[in-house]
Amino acid sequence: MSRRLGGWLAAAGALAVLSLGLPWSPLTAGTGAPARVAIVAAIVLVVLGVSRGRDRLLPVAVLVGAAGVLVGGLSPSPGRLALAAAVACLVMGLRADGRRALPGR
Repeated sequence: MSRRLGGWLAAAGALAVLSLGLPWSPLTAGTGAPARVAIVAAIVLVVLGVSRGRDRLLPVAVLVGAAGVLVGGLSPSPGRLALAAAVACLVMGLRADGRRALPGR
């Protein structure tokens, strides 16, 4: 893993964790939103992909994170925007490191 990718992954992780504490609707924070499953799954995929050298898990984490953004609608809430920014950081880091941002051949 390059230093460039590591910086982007750190930013993505911080934003993903932050999204859990921010409001996703007037009544719930991210910890009460259905997207929390996708947030945690994406973080686990990134950690497993980096720690075990399984680069194929990183693009899957992008899809899982994007699904988390879309779960429950597209309202521009702070939590949803933070998660979208986390997914964008993950994509930018993968692209900067010369890796695929989406699964494929």
